[in-house]
Amino acid sequence: MTKRFGFTLAEVLITLGIIGVVAAMTIPTLISNTNGAQFKTAYKKALSTLNQAVLMNVAMDDTDFSGMVAADADAGTKIADFLGARLQTASDITDQYDNETAPALTTYKLDGADVTVPQTTAIDTVYAFADGTAFGFSAAAASCTKTAPCYGYIDVNGTAGPNQQTECDAGTGTTGDDGVACEVSASAVKDIFPVLFYGQTVEPASDAAKAVLFGK
Repeated sequence: MTKRFGFTLAEVLITLGIIGVVAAMTIPTLISNTNGAQFKTAYKKALSTLNQAVLMNVAMDDTDFSGMVAADADAGTKIADFLGARLQTASDITDQYDNETAPALTTYKLDGADVTVPQTTAIDTVYAFADGTAFGFSAAAASCTKTAPCYGYIDVNGTAGPNQQTECDAGTGTTGDDGVACEVSASAVKDIFPVLFYGQTVEPASDAAKAVLFGK
């Protein structure tokens, strides 16, 4: 009599059930980490693109953020003009945001000190680049200097979600009230990063944005 070896139907179903439970527990984390890595890369690229563009503007037109004028000014270089000239693929997508709310930020870091964001910095204009990243700023932004910087944000995937500001998920600030420096895990990296722009510089405006930029 020949013996047959194999798995019973119950054993197969139990094995598949275990695999399904493990997959349900791990796949969301893997997806979140993958999105975080993509957001981080896009953020660094967008920040570099903006800084290179303003340096090009200085070389070509001898104008940086400190010499730009508000959108309603009669003459002078406006930020929208600068984006259109130096990032020729940039396009105004403000109307695509409908009633999107600009990320909240009451203070930013400047030379290690907390500085209050002026109430006139409402984000009301958003320009998209060819790679899908976007730069939001105030149409009233003008004469942006280090002592009076202008505030905006980089949205690494435009109008696509989650449209959330990246925040520390461990520690706060440089040293933190809890003694722990700001840390942002891969799963905590979101698509919006606040920035300051002034003179020839565009830099992160929050501890979380700095942690993502300078972290490994």
